[in-house]
Amino acid sequence: MCKFKSVLVFMCALLGMNAMAQEAPRFENEQYQKALWMTTRFYGAQRMGEGVNWLVATHEANDVANNIGFDRSKFVKGKSFLKDADGDYDLKGGWFDCGDMVLFGQTFYYSVYMLLLGYAEFPNGYPDYYSEDYHGYINADDYTWEGGKGEPDGIPDILNEVKYATDFILKAVRDNRTFYYQKGDGNADHRIWCTSPVKSALPKSNGGEADGPRSILKATGNATAMASQASSALAIMSRVYAKYDQAYADACLEKAKVACEFVEQTSKGTTTAAFYSAGNRYVHDMVSMYAELYKATQDPTYLKKAEENCNWLNESTDPKKDAEYKYNYTLCWDHREDLAAYEMASLSDVSEWGEKAKNAMNYYVDVMYKPKSGYMLNVQGNQWGALRYPANQAFVYALNDKLNNAEKINPYTLYNVEYIMGKNSQNQSYIVGFGEKCPYFPHHRNFFRTDINDLDREKYKLPKVDNNYKYIQFGYLVGGSLKDGYYEDNSSSYSMTEGGIDYNAGLVGALAYINSKLNPINTTDTKEVVESAQCAIYPNPTKNMVNIRLTNVENGNIRIEVINEMGALCRSLTAQGTECAIDMEEMTPGIYIIRVTTASEVLTEKIIKE
Repeated sequence: MCKFKSVLVFMCALLGMNAMAQEAPRFENEQYQKALWMTTRFYGAQRMGEGVNWLVATHEANDVANNIGFDRSKFVKGKSFLKDADGDYDLKGGWFDCGDMVLFGQTFYYSVYMLLLGYAEFPNGYPDYYSEDYHGYINADDYTWEGGKGEPDGIPDILNEVKYATDFILKAVRDNRTFYYQKGDGNADHRIWCTSPVKSALPKSNGGEADGPRSILKATGNATAMASQASSALAIMSRVYAKYDQAYADACLEKAKVACEFVEQTSKGTTTAAFYSAGNRYVHDMVSMYAELYKATQDPTYLKKAEENCNWLNESTDPKKDAEYKYNYTLCWDHREDLAAYEMASLSDVSEWGEKAKNAMNYYVDVMYKPKSGYMLNVQGNQWGALRYPANQAFVYALNDKLNNAEKINPYTLYNVEYIMGKNSQNQSYIVGFGEKCPYFPHHRNFFRTDINDLDREKYKLPKVDNNYKYIQFGYLVGGSLKDGYYEDNSSSYSMTEGGIDYNAGLVGALAYINSKLNPINTTDTKEVVESAQCAIYPNPTKNMVNIRLTNVENGNIRIEVINEMGALCRSLTAQGTECAIDMEEMTPGIYIIRVTTASEVLTEKIIKE
């Protein structure tokens, strides 16, 4: 439960250290890069379907427990749940939820949207260290940061990870009347402890698919929140992925619109399922969806629809007043109001609701999340997965910095992320594999790469898990505890050692924000720029007209697009020759990308509009 009513837990009183001395990063810059690399690659260990899951890519089923129904003829090395389908409609792919090998829509769609929002807002915080299929690590049999065996592919790692998720969302949004929101049965899944490839070779009664496809849950209505999040994620992907694959970006935008139609044309409500009994909240998700569709299309109809659902921003922020909405929740998978407030605040230049949304953001960071002293953010109440909350709140502080064009890192985001990384009274890291004192026994079935189904009784069969264990570089944020530096490293201590795709989502965004300040990436480079071709753009900067002259390109239809910093398409035209001009006089001053698509190549150049 994420509601914390009126009381914040001010952990700085427990820390036994002078939190107010926090003025500068307490780790070497490289450690923030390493933490982001680990927490991002974490998602590659949650893949189901045909895609490469680096954690079990080489796993063999050599020691499978008896009497669990394992069918060796159905075992496929490194693959899991290849039968996911609705009749003949393919539904392979997506992420399972860490230790549970089920795709739970309530956390899945939220996490994908959160991750993409982080990239959209802090793109220069996300590096490219490895390729989508992890072949560098797998071929070298070295999964460590220090080994540096990842082979970059020209695409930021987070986009490779998230694309695996959006590939599935493109299927999940089947049409404007059909939306798939869960794959697998949590109860059946929990019966057996084993790796995902072995789990797939078990009967359905034990969470597998040896005797046929496992359960698939689909909605024909009452999935408003999840479908809205799916639309938001696809809309963002259409913006940020265009420079890597325009056709894929276009497909994402079209399905984002279909998901929007599903939201509009089916009954409103929240479909719940076992393990994630979500509250009946969705209007904020609709606001986010319409805002992102507006950013992707510049269609004012979407902006108007976003505004029509913003009445909740009129309600009191005073928790003592009897208002339906009092802003008294912390950002998590079941409470996404912060994200909707940010979306509207980011549109303050075009919407009158922007200022009210900024007021909501200010309430979050100046009143609701802000401690009376020190910097430690947290909430009273649910002790399960406690550290996901300060991680999410740290991300909200980062988003607020983006609104205010803050140059320095805010101390709240920095302090909470560093606490999770190990700057606490016990030097206890809460990220598996990060730091000298880190979790070694997370509640995750693939991590141990064992199929014995009894960790407590047969621990002698487990691999030796220590700093030399090759898969320790995992990046999994455990739930941890509210007690400063305390941690019980036992896979059976679920509330403390369990994690989730939603746990990592806020932390990844907060780390990317920090890295955007300390270790910024040049985001103007793209693998699609071909050195043999030349694109001259002048004058640059410009106040109105910009001229484009191409050399060493094939004649014919040439597509020219102007894209703003948010990734939205502002202008598009087709030129017949190698010279043309674009009128930018009415565009807002700022940095734009000119993308030129010829018959054989794609060129990109940056231009400044004064």
